[in-house]
Amino acid sequence: MNKISAACVIIGDEVLNGKINDTNSRYFAKFCFRLGIKLQEIITIGDDEQQIITTLRHLKDKYRFIITTGGIGSTHDDITYECIAKSFNLRCLLNEQCKLRMQEKSNPEGRLAPQALSDYYKMATLPAGPTVQNYYLYDDLWVPICSINKQVFIFPGIPQLFERLLNGLTPIVKSLYNLGEKDIEYVRYFVKTRMTESQLSHNLKLLQEDASKVSSEIKIGSYPHFGKGFNTISILGENKDAQYLVELMNRAIKEFDGQQISTEEEDEVSNLR
Repeated sequence: MNKISAACVIIGDEVLNGKINDTNSRYFAKFCFRLGIKLQEIITIGDDEQQIITTLRHLKDKYRFIITTGGIGSTHDDITYECIAKSFNLRCLLNEQCKLRMQEKSNPEGRLAPQALSDYYKMATLPAGPTVQNYYLYDDLWVPICSINKQVFIFPGIPQLFERLLNGLTPIVKSLYNLGEKDIEYVRYFVKTRMTESQLSHNLKLLQEDASKVSSEIKIGSYPHFGKGFNTISILGENKDAQYLVELMNRAIKEFDGQQISTEEEDEVSNLR
């Protein structure tokens, strides 16, 4: 399996001050899980130039696949394009293809005053240079996914738009990182038990020690569900170890007097407030 390491950067003061709830990082985590990409870091930062530049320069030396979301609108605090360009020593220039798509789809000249029009085209002022590629994935959208070095991908922060564009990027990600259909899946099983985490702790440690001898990618965790009267054990690994993962699941069921539950059942319980 290709070990593609990834990071996600959520940009926006509104996330840090609690005005909006970040759902993009979780959606990206699920995207990575589905493709067998190893998401190793999620960072939330504000609309601060130096923080964005420093963060990107740090991450680009560590990870092969990095996405950012947020900060690409038309207002004064939307500085993501400019800052990411600086982190790669690039300039931002008005992109004529993006401008043309804006004109075709929203007729900005016909509805905006000069100052508002100038601010509108800020969203088409993109990093420029030989390492930059803009992906226009849908005919009805003018907004591109701007990519630098085939490594950093800049997304809008609006969840509905982010999710649609990320899904549309799937075949490109598979091609760029040589993700073959047989090698791109993780496998995860869940076991529900009424034992407490303290009762589980020692034997879970032994289970993890045994699993690590087979693969360092096998991760075993436990998740309490307060007030529900049960905990969940997660057994995660690569699909090449699927048979062994089933053996681990059956061992957990036996040792912890548990029962297997589906991913959907676990998600439903985990996301209850």
